Parts: sequence; structure tokens; C-alpha cells
Amino acid sequence: MTDSNPKESRWRWFEAASAILMALATLSTAWCSYQSSKWNGQSSGFATEAGRANQKAGLLLLEGNQLTSIQAKMFMEFMSAHMAGNDKLANFYSDRFPPELRKAYDAWLAEKPFENPNADPHPFVPKLYEGRFVQDARLANADAGRNDAEAKRTSNIGAQYLSNTVLLAAVLFFAGTSAKFNQRHVRRSSFFFALAAFLFAAVRMFLLPVA
Repeated sequence: MTDSNPKESRWRWFEAASAILMALATLSTAWCSYQSSKWNGQSSGFATEAGRANQKAGLLLLEGNQLTSIQAKMFMEFMSAHMAGNDKLANFYSDRFPPELRKAYDAWLAEKPFENPNADPHPFVPKLYEGRFVQDARLANADAGRNDAEAKRTSNIGAQYLSNTVLLAAVLFFAGTSAKFNQRHVRRSSFFFALAAFLFAAVRMFLLPVA
């Protein structure tokens, strides 16, 4: 038996389309919420690692500066003994120079500082001396920078998934209320707005990486 009322038949088609759109929007909302949570979790992990690396770099620099201060004092004691003609005490200090100070001291002596007025005033200038843990601190800082960049990248992806959930919530609202309007043009406008918003959100969702 055929439907004797074409308007009622079209209305049933519209209700079915609205129901399908709402079902798709609901599933997409759940997926985007899940992905947003996953990406934000990754972002928190990277941020934590960046904080640890920054802390490690700070501790290494602090310890390195303390050692540099000790080595500078050792060098000054050596120079005082050397200038006083106390070779035994001067040799006592020079024999105990740590590797980084020994390398800088030998390079400084090669400049003939007692004869050459253009020589560096002491071995602790940057081109001669590199404190202990400096390289380790640089590596830790680089690691912190990489983790910080990853934290921002993953946070941005999570934010895009979250914005998709907001957009899909609007789809659910307009698709759900479209069937309640009596005026046909209002009903259709609400439905097609919801459809257009869903398609836009779907395209964004497929373009985003998956955690």
C-alpha cells in the first residue's frame, strides 16, 4: 500500500536523515574526545620531561660553576707560589690541575703570557677553558627544547580535537532541534547548517593525526 500523503513521506525521510546525522555526530564526538585526551596526555608527558631536563641542566651548570671557582682558586694559589719562587708549592698545585684546567693552562702558556702583551690574561677565558659539565648541560638544554617543542605540538593537536568536539556539539543541537520546527524553511536551514558543520568537522578530523 503506497503512502497517500507525500508531505508525510518527505517528513519521515527528513527525520531519518536527522537521526543518522546525530548518530554520526555522536560517534565523532566520542572519537574526538578520546583523541583530545590522548594528545593532551602526551603533551603533559613531554612537558614533564622538558622540566626534568631543564632542572638537570641547571644542576649541571651550578655544579660546573662551583668546580670552576675551586679551580680558579687553585690557579691563583699556583700563581702566588710561582711568583714567590716557591717551586715546590707551585708544582704541588700544578700537578693537581684537573684535565680541563690543565688543557687551558697549557694553551695559555703557549701564548707566552709573561712575554706577550697580547696574550690572554688568564686560562679561564672561553676560548681556552671549558668548564666541566658544560657539554652535558648543553645536551640537557637541547633535550629540554625538543621535549618542549613536542609538548606544544601535541597540545595544539589536542586543542584542535577539542574544538572539533565543540563544533560537533553544535551539530547535535541543530540536527536535534531541526525536526521540532514547524516551518519548513527553518527546519531545512537548521538541518543543512548542521550537515555543513558536520562535514567541516569530519574533514578536520580526518586531516588530524591519530594518537
